[in-house]
Amino acid sequence: MKKKKKKTFMIFLIGFVIGLIGFITSFVMYLKSSKEISLSQDEVNNPEEVVYGDITFTSIDSSVYVKNAIPTLDKFGIMNEPFSFSIKNNVRESKRYTLLLVDNNSTIKNKYIRYELTKNNEVMGIYTLTDDGVIDIGEIKSFEEINYSIKFWLDYNSDIKVGSFSKKISVSTDNLSKEIEFVNEPILADGMIPVYYDSSTYSWHKSNDNNSYKNEWYNYEEQKWANAVTVDSAKREEYMNSPVGTKIDSDDINAYWVWIPRFSVSGDKDNINITFVDSDKEAYAAFKFNNQELNGFWISKFESGMKEDSDCANSSLKKYCNDVNNKLYYVPNYIFVNRMTMANQFYAIRKMELSGNIYGFKSKATKLNNDGTIKGDNNNIDTHMIKNVEWQAVALLSSSKYGKTGNNKYDNKNKMIVNNSSLYTGKALIDDTEYDYNVADKGESASTTGNVYGVYDMSGGRREYVMINNEKINIFSKKSNSGFSTPVKEYYYDNDFSANDTTLAYQNKYSEDNLISSEPITRGGYKNTGNIFNVYCAQDYLDKISLESNSRATLVVIKEK
Repeated sequence: MKKKKKKTFMIFLIGFVIGLIGFITSFVMYLKSSKEISLSQDEVNNPEEVVYGDITFTSIDSSVYVKNAIPTLDKFGIMNEPFSFSIKNNVRESKRYTLLLVDNNSTIKNKYIRYELTKNNEVMGIYTLTDDGVIDIGEIKSFEEINYSIKFWLDYNSDIKVGSFSKKISVSTDNLSKEIEFVNEPILADGMIPVYYDSSTYSWHKSNDNNSYKNEWYNYEEQKWANAVTVDSAKREEYMNSPVGTKIDSDDINAYWVWIPRFSVSGDKDNINITFVDSDKEAYAAFKFNNQELNGFWISKFESGMKEDSDCANSSLKKYCNDVNNKLYYVPNYIFVNRMTMANQFYAIRKMELSGNIYGFKSKATKLNNDGTIKGDNNNIDTHMIKNVEWQAVALLSSSKYGKTGNNKYDNKNKMIVNNSSLYTGKALIDDTEYDYNVADKGESASTTGNVYGVYDMSGGRREYVMINNEKINIFSKKSNSGFSTPVKEYYYDNDFSANDTTLAYQNKYSEDNLISSEPITRGGYKNTGNIFNVYCAQDYLDKISLESNSRATLVVIKEK
């Protein structure tokens, strides 16, 4: 027995020594490599300026030299000295620019070069240089200056053992499309994490709020609407402090959000024209809240859902379901919230921003008032049940060239948002087959963009209450089945359907003319209606508490001055 233990120990010791030698060897190789890597930057404050069209490139030198490079691990490569430079826009209009590394005299192919990119002091990530040499693509505003630094090294897994790398930085510019020049950047609330989707791994990853090309957050011209997530408290700090590119585990996400940027609208139902505008320009009615002009608003990507182990999901009893303290989740494959009155759904969404909420929204307030206000509300956000005009804004954007209507993957027969006929959030039913939200060309066809970046469940799923006062009889009266016992603040609901736009909002028979009762208004139809309903459907609803009624949240962030 003792001999066996001794033999096991010796094997462990030999393995440890071999591993230690390997680590020391790699570190020594790094030290040798780092001494032989030089960037052609003199140690004098005499920067060189090169003008590329409307952009000025400023650096000690525009050339990058890596001499006698040997394979290096990433963890050592990021210790190299950076090559630093800046670019500045010299004109009064925003520009789209491309940063390139142009071959000078290299013996190392691009695929063997690794680099860390830092932009305005934020590390964008570690990448392999592509064949086209593109480092970054982005937008630079009028007279804006952007600072970069890049660290280069030879990939540890490269086929070559030593080589030289010589490149020159080049900048090319294009005029921004006038339609997207004024797309307002998303404004994140505390606790929100910007994300992009990796279709190769079917997963969401942390992006960055400067919309870097390598981890692009949004591109409305390509129907890529900005997404963000909120996560459970156990992992929140870790994700908030993690580098760009970090995978966000779907089990940690409690809500997905989609940004709807400020726009004006013109045209008719067959030709909806969207123009993105700044906050000082007139816009569609959805971009005003409590007398504040908004740069945009966030909408929950999915209808309200609940966990399968919740009391309501397990029993469906009214006493468990119709509770304003129910936790709401806005993620795919969750059971739809049901058996709640319109009022209690409204209050449950308002409670999302109280102290101790699961989403990470900062708040010290603990009491929600009957009028929808929060006692001691001192943050710059507001969560509320979606208003009719907000729903309509999403529908209009979807019907423009920036939404599914403009997505070339779909022909004219397939521009409509596919119906969700399931019991769960984020599903699509096509030819009697049910697809998850992220199945390419199938599940994605149920979103407002026809891809994974849009808003889901706006056709089918559950009837979705929208906050609009049916003028025939006030929804806050005792005769209404809304469940409200008192009016809420006027900025939480709409009073009419016109919203002063020039479009015919309701493209089927279920329209304003059919709203004949005093009951709450729902949008989007429900799971058993098939294609009778669509994103433009509007219908009053007679039941106070039902399996077929639900809603979703919108989130407003007031930009701090």
